[in-house]
Amino acid sequence: MSSDPIGILGTGAYLPEPVLTNADLEKMVDTSDKWIMERTGIKERRVAAPEEDVATMGEAASRQALENAGIALEDLRYIIVGSNTPNYMFPATAIRIQHSLGLDNKLGAFDIQAGCSGFNYALHVAENLIKGNSGYALVVGVDANTRMLDFTDRTTCVLFGDGAGAVVIGPTDRSRLMASFVASRYNGRLYLENEFSHLNSPFLPKPPLTAHYLFMDGPDIFKFAVRAVQESIQRILQEAGMNREDIDYLIIHQANYRILETGARFAKVPMDKVYINVDRYGNTSAASIPIALHEALLEGKIQKGDKVLLVSFGAGVTWAATALEWLS
Repeated sequence: MSSDPIGILGTGAYLPEPVLTNADLEKMVDTSDKWIMERTGIKERRVAAPEEDVATMGEAASRQALENAGIALEDLRYIIVGSNTPNYMFPATAIRIQHSLGLDNKLGAFDIQAGCSGFNYALHVAENLIKGNSGYALVVGVDANTRMLDFTDRTTCVLFGDGAGAVVIGPTDRSRLMASFVASRYNGRLYLENEFSHLNSPFLPKPPLTAHYLFMDGPDIFKFAVRAVQESIQRILQEAGMNREDIDYLIIHQANYRILETGARFAKVPMDKVYINVDRYGNTSAASIPIALHEALLEGKIQKGDKVLLVSFGAGVTWAATALEWLS
């Protein structure tokens, strides 16, 4: 058993090639680039190609993370996927990724559905599963949000994009996970029904397809998000034994630029120490945090010795955070 702390060994990300710009959306729905930018800060977003889905995108991000981690596949003990948009109710997306990696019968794989907090939830669970044991875990955040959108509803279709991010965690001297938490409560203002909902019954008419589009009460969710970010920062600092002055870099779920600004002010972190890619990708849901972490590392924004907060919030409602220190 290694004496090294549990940390992140490698990261990976995958963004589909097709790009949907605000100009494209202007031709599809009653909106404008100005309207979208003022309210969200989003300029464009990626859209999964018809032949892609959460498993193929998750596999691509996973292979990159595994290569960067430099571990043998047989040393993996778990694959945990945070996602809200699986192609199948079952089998789990994690099992499909396991199969594509050639790891059938080799490990345990399962999904976690926790809205846009899915990656932080999966990371929290993975750390606790391998703590005190040998081996490593592959943690994936992936969503194909555009498959669930009504492209006649300007309040939702402008917000979301598709993508995947992944990390490998285990004993390492590269980084250490200092603390994490997950939290939730019920809120019915952001949801997505599926074909097995209460509307599908032999005693009722067949439900319309529109019943299965994402619904969101934007103002209500925005207010929750601001509170959740503040509460998450406060709580994770306490659990990690940190103060605001100890934060070297801040990664917040990329849902809305105004939320990033509000979170930065609360944390007393300058905006040049807050990662931003919401303008390029929109809200990628559970993929948001690992994509941002991967890009921040690639761009050299996170340096040796930096203490980093990963803060998320999502449907449910859920909120979660992780504090980590980058050691090398």
